[in-house]
Amino acid sequence: MRRVVTWSLVVALAWGQSLWAQGNSWNKIRYGGGTVPAKVNQYDWNTTLTVTSDAIVLVFAGRQGARIPPAQVTALSYGQEAHRRVADMVALSVLTIIPFPLFGLLHKSKNHFVGIEFRTGDGKPGAVLLEVDKRIYRPILEVLQAVTGKPVTKSP
Repeated sequence: MRRVVTWSLVVALAWGQSLWAQGNSWNKIRYGGGTVPAKVNQYDWNTTLTVTSDAIVLVFAGRQGARIPPAQVTALSYGQEAHRRVADMVALSVLTIIPFPLFGLLHKSKNHFVGIEFRTGDGKPGAVLLEVDKRIYRPILEVLQAVTGKPVTKSP
């Protein structure tokens, strides 16, 4: 019995380390909109997400970026729930200029969407909607959940 527990623990630790060893940076991501003003082509998958214990960093088309401290994240969502929550957050926030990608927030789709809600440095609510490749949405959600300590709200 001791050997089974020991080997189970070794395998679990090795799997966990391999998850972190793959890196916490992904680049098959499309910025779907939110309160972060960014000029991106709605058809390009050129957004990079990097998650560390210190920050969640988004780089749009290799130029503009956004940095979110994990402690300021208020909620994580996935699927159509991410669409709904980010659209609500954008509707509630006061924007002087509406970014172009916001027009696609309210359509239904079978794509993999990840929503990150946060508070900005001045206490205002913010949100980001990311469309991710089907092969990487689970690791992204797991790492975001581990770093922020927030549960992921999923759509039915």
